[in-house]
Formats: sequence, C-alpha cells, structure tokens
Amino acid sequence: MEPDVYNQAIDEALSMLPPHIRKEMKDVIIVVEDRPSQRPGAVPITRGQILLGLYEGVPLTAWGREYSGKLPDKITLFRESIERIAGRPEHVPHLVRETLWHEIAHYFGFGHDKIHEMEERWRRHRGEAGSPAGSDRKDKHP
Repeated sequence: MEPDVYNQAIDEALSMLPPHIRKEMKDVIIVVEDRPSQRPGAVPITRGQILLGLYEGVPLTAWGREYSGKLPDKITLFRESIERIAGRPEHVPHLVRETLWHEIAHYFGFGHDKIHEMEERWRRHRGEAGSPAGSDRKDKHP
C-alpha cells in the first residue's frame, strides 16, 4: 500500500484521541517500516508471532529527573505484518489505528494485560468483536 494510506490512518487515529491525551504525547516519533529489524538488540520474535507495532522508549510513568535530555520515544508500525493481518486493503486503516493506540498505551505506561482489557472493552462497546486486530492477535513488546 502507498505511504499516504498509512500517513492518513495515523493522522486520523491521533485526531480521534481525546485532547488531553494528545497534549501529553511529547517527544514521540511515529514511523512505518516494512518489517521488524533483525539487527542486534532488536525485539526477538518467536515462530508464529507477528509484530504489528513496537513502542521503544521510557513510558511516562517512569519519567523522572534522570530522563532529561533523552532521545524521543519511537512507535514503529510494521507495514507487511499489518497488511497480512488486515487481509484486505480496506481493513488496513482500522488495524493501523488499533495498533497505534496499543503502542500509545505503552507510552503511557500500560502493560499488555491492561491494554488487552481496554481493547476488549472498547471492541465490545463498538461491536467490533470480530475485527481484524481482535484479541487473538499475536504481538510482542519489550
């Protein structure tokens, strides 16, 4: 898919966040890469897992005086994984939004158990239990 599809989906996902959440998102960059890196120190992916996104940084809940002058946090979305799970091009923006919100939750210090609980509650509220990024999604974060 074209980069514009991802840029538009990212912009829409960010604009849908409550203003107080957007205001707190400082020093975070969002990038799209084709696939997770195999570089040394990269997040290990075990057989059968698909990494849709990755948050790298220091969550807001861990910030303190010792973190002044740090590099920006980074959220990476992985295009090939997202497109594989989405299955159809029209599902890509929805999956980009869900994945980005998931990674933003890590930025705010939420762990996977709480994030999955919030995602499931959101899906039930919206009637999206069978969405492409449902709770059976395999993801891994440090």
